[in-house]
Amino acid sequence: MQVKDHYNNHLGNFYAWMMGDFVEKQREQEAFFRENKIMPSPANVAIDLGAGHGLQSVSLARLGFSVHAVDFSEKLLHDLQQNKGDLSIEPIQDDLINFIKNFGGKAALIVCMGDTVTHLENLQQVELLIEEIANHLENQGKVIFSFRDLTAAIQHEARFIPVRSDENRILTCFLEYFSDHVLVHDILYEKQDGKWNQKISAYPKLRLDEALIGRLLTKYKIQIIYSGLVNRMVYLIGEKIN
Repeated sequence: MQVKDHYNNHLGNFYAWMMGDFVEKQREQEAFFRENKIMPSPANVAIDLGAGHGLQSVSLARLGFSVHAVDFSEKLLHDLQQNKGDLSIEPIQDDLINFIKNFGGKAALIVCMGDTVTHLENLQQVELLIEEIANHLENQGKVIFSFRDLTAAIQHEARFIPVRSDENRILTCFLEYFSDHVLVHDILYEKQDGKWNQKISAYPKLRLDEALIGRLLTKYKIQIIYSGLVNRMVYLIGEKIN
């Protein structure tokens, strides 16, 4: 199943639940931005590519950015609308590469976080995305990527990963490795009318690492100013240079 279909037909229905308490997670994200001095410039436009239900968009808007929040999922953008209140966030339903290619201006900040970049179809799309981000950043504008490094395959029963559970839902992921991608199986047990029902869907994620993304950023004149692991995800901050 393609990524968009997986979200529309399966994961989007419980994504917000899977992520946990929104306020807690949003505050963690905002703290990361503050610690790394991610603040608005005079042109305070930010673009959130793969905005989901708004963890990054809400955090950036609370810092003073005017945010274009882009996602292909109508369900997740509906959740974002509920989460944003009266903050300066414009939800936009679109493919992220199509949006950034056709964006008619420059941004002070572009973020592509929460594993969004691994949802692209191939490495050519990853490079195209980074090229278009570079084209639409103002000078000394910043870009932030976060993604899970799936290049090292885990083995045997460790490929079954418990994600979250409560009295009505149990979510487990199973990882199936291929040369350039991992097929992620989201296995949900959901109690309905006193009975447990199983729902399964799978989608591919690219096997990306920090070195690859770093090389592409450098190729398009974006200098890495921060790299680190946050909650077992790679975080990279780059700054556009002349």
